[in-house]
This record gives sequence, structure tokens and C-alpha cells, in this order.
Amino acid sequence: MSPEEVVRAVAGAWSRLDVDEILTLFTADAVYENVGIGVATGTDEIRQAIEPMIRSLSFFDCEIVSMAVSGNLVFTERVDHIVMDGTPIPFRIMGIWEVKGDRISAKRDYFNPAGQS
Repeated sequence: MSPEEVVRAVAGAWSRLDVDEILTLFTADAVYENVGIGVATGTDEIRQAIEPMIRSLSFFDCEIVSMAVSGNLVFTERVDHIVMDGTPIPFRIMGIWEVKGDRISAKRDYFNPAGQS
């Protein structure tokens, strides 16, 4: 898969709210960061970081507004449309994905959780 295809595959796995599928798309030593909130390193820590969130979601859709690819880096501007604990929330996010082979080795998302609309 190309770096773009890997990132789109992760977005698809999130839409299915499938933690195991999401994790298969990360390297064993991947770094998963929501800037300003926390960093998880390795698939065990990533699971611990995302599993509680996924349990609270009943819906997830990743709207990719724009995407740029430079070598193994994928830059996304997106709106993650979620329903969390019954409340619809659109999260506007800028993300940087580093891809190694067919897997993500690093993901950094930048957003302002207090300023969502």
C-alpha cells in the first residue's frame, strides 16, 4: 500500500470502531500522539489510549478535507465526525502520519478540543 492508502485504511478502520483492525496498521513501536493531550508508544500503549474512547463512540466518520503526501509523510486536514456518549461532535484536526512500509510508525494530531464547533 502507498502511504496515502495506509492512512485511508486507518480512517476506514476507525469508521468501523475496530481497535484490532486499527492496531494492525501500526508498527509495533509506533508513536501515537494527540498533541497537548498525550503520547502512546507501541501498540499496547496505543490500545490503552484509544480503547476507552472507542467504547464511548457510537459513530465515527473521517472527512478528509485535504491531503498532501511527501515521500513517507501524509498530511491531513480533516473533520472527524463522532457521536460520543450520544452527543454529535465534529473535531477539526490537522494530522501528520509517518508511514514505514504498509504501517504507520508515527501519528501526530493537532486540534483544540475546547474550540470545536
